[in-house]
Amino acid sequence: MRSLLALLLPVLLVTACAARGPLHPNAVALNKAGAYALAQGDLDTAQARLELAVEYHPNFVEAWINLGLLELSRGDLAMAEKRFRRALAIDRDAAGARVGLGAVAERRGDLPLAEKEYRAALAIDPGLAEPRANLARLLADRGALDEARVHLRRLIEVQADDPAGWMALCEVLWRMGRDPEAAQVVDEARARLGDRPEVELLLARRDLRAGELDEAIARLEPLAKEPAAIGRAAGGWLAVARLEKGDVPGARAAARAVLARDPEDRLARHVIEKTGT
Repeated sequence: MRSLLALLLPVLLVTACAARGPLHPNAVALNKAGAYALAQGDLDTAQARLELAVEYHPNFVEAWINLGLLELSRGDLAMAEKRFRRALAIDRDAAGARVGLGAVAERRGDLPLAEKEYRAALAIDPGLAEPRANLARLLADRGALDEARVHLRRLIEVQADDPAGWMALCEVLWRMGRDPEAAQVVDEARARLGDRPEVELLLARRDLRAGELDEAIARLEPLAKEPAAIGRAAGGWLAVARLEKGDVPGARAAARAVLARDPEDRLARHVIEKTGT
């Protein structure tokens, strides 16, 4: 589940209003430019722009939230919390600040508090994808699969074009043993997203669970060459499919290829352990 839904945070690029009083146009422009710099990883530039934005308008809620996200990026949890609480002091319905506080709690290892903050954000705005995805991930990680399924169903309604939600929902359904429902979700994802690599991986996983090993392997072999996470995931499942087919050398080769990219990949390590050193 951790590989399917990463920690999501709401970088606020634009704003329609402030909590108190009209916004200076320069403040709006600086917040937008600062959020862009933050998204690009240019933290010093982002800080300068966002701090100027709150100089123009000290009650600029969205800029304070973005400053909190900046401090979170730096790993300064105390300062990040301070920024998010400043935003909430201005506007108690600042859902983005609640998401930020949830992320701070996660980084500190206080997962019950993180869940509470994500739920608070959703109580303010049920349409936000970030707290919904983060909450679903935490629920799935602690085994609350049915509630995770409920939130993932809602997530794909508000963020239907992001394959991560579809993949996470299928993973939860497979963990619950609800293969027919998962198969239907795979079809829905394909209809919505087309033949994206993530959808191909879901189709291969469905084939694998149905015992259609040749079909699964045919899908997984090209996918394993994809960059980043999707290629590693496909490579791990390719190793599993080959192992189930009885191709031990092929399974080990696929697993080793994954471990060369990520030595901590659990699926690849599992295949290596099952096939001997």
